[in-house]
Amino acid sequence: MSEGFFYLYAMIPQLHLLNWGMGVESTAILVRWLLEPQSRPFNDFHNLIVLAAQTGDEMGETKYLCETHLFPVMREHQVRLVQVAKASTSKLDGYIILSDTHQPYELHIEGYFPLSRDLLQSGTVPRLGRPHICAQRWKGEVLDAWISDHITEAFGPYLGYNADETKRAGKADGYTCQGHQFLYPLIEWGWTRDDCIEYLYRTLGVLWRKSACSYCPFQQKQAAIARYDRDPKAAGFTLLMEMNALAFNPRMHLFSSGTAYDLMVKRGNQAAFDELEQLLQQLQWAIYHVQRTYKQLIGKNGKPYVNSDRNVVLVDEGKKAQMESKLEVICQRHHASTEDLHGKRCYLHRRQEGIYPAFEEFYVVAPKLAKNKCRNLKAFDQNWRELTGPAKPVQLTLFVL
Repeated sequence: MSEGFFYLYAMIPQLHLLNWGMGVESTAILVRWLLEPQSRPFNDFHNLIVLAAQTGDEMGETKYLCETHLFPVMREHQVRLVQVAKASTSKLDGYIILSDTHQPYELHIEGYFPLSRDLLQSGTVPRLGRPHICAQRWKGEVLDAWISDHITEAFGPYLGYNADETKRAGKADGYTCQGHQFLYPLIEWGWTRDDCIEYLYRTLGVLWRKSACSYCPFQQKQAAIARYDRDPKAAGFTLLMEMNALAFNPRMHLFSSGTAYDLMVKRGNQAAFDELEQLLQQLQWAIYHVQRTYKQLIGKNGKPYVNSDRNVVLVDEGKKAQMESKLEVICQRHHASTEDLHGKRCYLHRRQEGIYPAFEEFYVVAPKLAKNKCRNLKAFDQNWRELTGPAKPVQLTLFVL
């Protein structure tokens, strides 16, 4: 889009929507619009709506940066900021409006139904090998729903993809929001991420940080180390998230390079482990029965991929030592031995890596955070029987020593 095209936009009194992710790029767009009138695709700030979706797990430093350095300028120009959040894990429940004001003072990073609650209840973490489903569900779907309910015609949403992300922008064009066309000011300006960082430092006098959930795996290793040094509470919560996920799948470490636990051990971040211990002291513990199946399928591109499914059932709950003792009883009844692998557990059946179809079954002691979960119990049971043979009775009632 040329500068002349932007000028043409400015002549049309229509709404302009900025999807503000609170991070470096989208904040650079907003700040330039605030400070440089010639850069704006509109004449009046009453034609601009800044939209933010809160996952409920944003880093505290983002809140500080926005409230201290950005919001005063937004209030000066009476820029409308709408903050929304997912109402529940279900898309059908819609969204909650946290704030809708021309005088923003508070960044509502607490959200409403945090992404972390869904992840903890599911016993998982965001997956590196897949698209950013968490961002799609806790941000994209929420913003789309609000726009659909409140906007008929508008330019945008404007997105903060930078000049090095033209391929990413091309993919995003396939997911246009409610018929609106995505627009990319930074690509038009030729601004890279470094340009945005430099601009914010020069205009606001502060080094703007990456916006992310505290446990986000989509960040560079050194950046994660520095963040957890600055915010031990976020680090402790990240350890809890990963610990919970590893209990149900020992292969589900948070980062591509390994576990957050190992990362913080090597760093010597004792404050993070102190925070984790405080969190664990507030929790009950439980024994879970986990069954998982694996099938190798062929994708639309002709390449094979592995599809897994699981059934998680809470068997018993209480103090940690009590649960570990009861786990010993369960193992004895199944003629299995206990082991310490991201928590006390015993395998009734281990899968053989690289061979499909496959299944595994185990009991594990973990913090009482996850809920009973199976996407389709009837279909799972049928698949389980096909893989394991005739069903055998499994004792899932409370065990009493």
